[in-house]
Amino acid sequence: MKNRRKGTAWCLLGCLLLSGCTFSESPTQKLAQADISFRLPQQIFAAVPTEKVKESIPVVEKVTITATGDCTLGATQTHGYAGSFHQYYDDYGETYFFQGVRDVFENDDLTLINLECVLTTSEARVEKTWNLKGKPEYTGIMTSSSVEACSLGNNHTKDYGEASHTDTENALNEAGIVFGYNDHVGIYTTQEGVTIGIVSASLLSQNAQNEGYIQKGIEQLKDQKVDLIVACCHWGIEREYFPNDYQQTTAHRIIDWGADLVIGNHPHVLQGIEEYKGKIICYSLGNFCFGGNKNPQDKNTMMFQQTFTLINGELQPELDVTIIPCRLSSKTGSNDFQPTILSGEGKQNIIDKVNSYSAPYSSVSFDTEGKMHLDD
Repeated sequence: MKNRRKGTAWCLLGCLLLSGCTFSESPTQKLAQADISFRLPQQIFAAVPTEKVKESIPVVEKVTITATGDCTLGATQTHGYAGSFHQYYDDYGETYFFQGVRDVFENDDLTLINLECVLTTSEARVEKTWNLKGKPEYTGIMTSSSVEACSLGNNHTKDYGEASHTDTENALNEAGIVFGYNDHVGIYTTQEGVTIGIVSASLLSQNAQNEGYIQKGIEQLKDQKVDLIVACCHWGIEREYFPNDYQQTTAHRIIDWGADLVIGNHPHVLQGIEEYKGKIICYSLGNFCFGGNKNPQDKNTMMFQQTFTLINGELQPELDVTIIPCRLSSKTGSNDFQPTILSGEGKQNIIDKVNSYSAPYSSVSFDTEGKMHLDD
């Protein structure tokens, strides 16, 4: 814009110099006779409202969130060392596990996993069928692969006593990983300054107190004026491919409370996706990097990805959603704890399944590239 103004001024000056000028008179004398001064370009500059031009340009921000299913960065108390998550860590290092999906994680604005284990050295195992535990240093698995946040609201957060949960929170805080858990809300700020709030609670008991954590957390985040709110819910029935009535009614309430996205986990298999009042509900993303089972029967999983648009800080209603079909292992006959993006028939198989899981209660469907569409 400045170059254009400068060109206009010199053009006017050139016209004045050429009109009636003789070589015996200097340009300055001719300008004086015409009662014209060099203030003319300044007057042109002053006439252009540059501040208003700047104000009229909208600020458009795009924010992409990637969410995954259950990540057990560890093993159960029944596993021996051979073939366990711990052996894979010792043999291949922290960058091994998310190697097949790291590009996706690095190219979004926030990667959010459900951390379904404790990270502790405690041996005070709580008596239950499955106890899931990793080591505090396993946070490096997340930080080395651009995982910025996790949900802790699940049924394994205290598998080795209250101290094991404290150890987990301390390890996450030390690593700089944002998390939500009950009355603790997490806030992540993107490089562009967009704030994303995270609330998380286990709703397996279907009690008002745990629902209250979600509702109050959303209210707290709204008071803090975060740009986006993600609610992470641990609910449903294991190995069921369709949400139950409680999941649906509660998900709708959570959207009504003010969440912009609801992410569910616990069933250990994929469930459908619903659009409700212009917001998205993922009822279950299944397992992802799952050290809790050396060979799960259902290895289907996916990454859920949504890109949000904000104009001048206001969230826009458009829905830009994609699912990325994966297998939780790079192998078909066992679990090597390395989620792998699928293509071809395997990819289409998961897209077809998610479409069928979503059909009974949702108007969404996904095309062959995993892009979501709203059916009329």
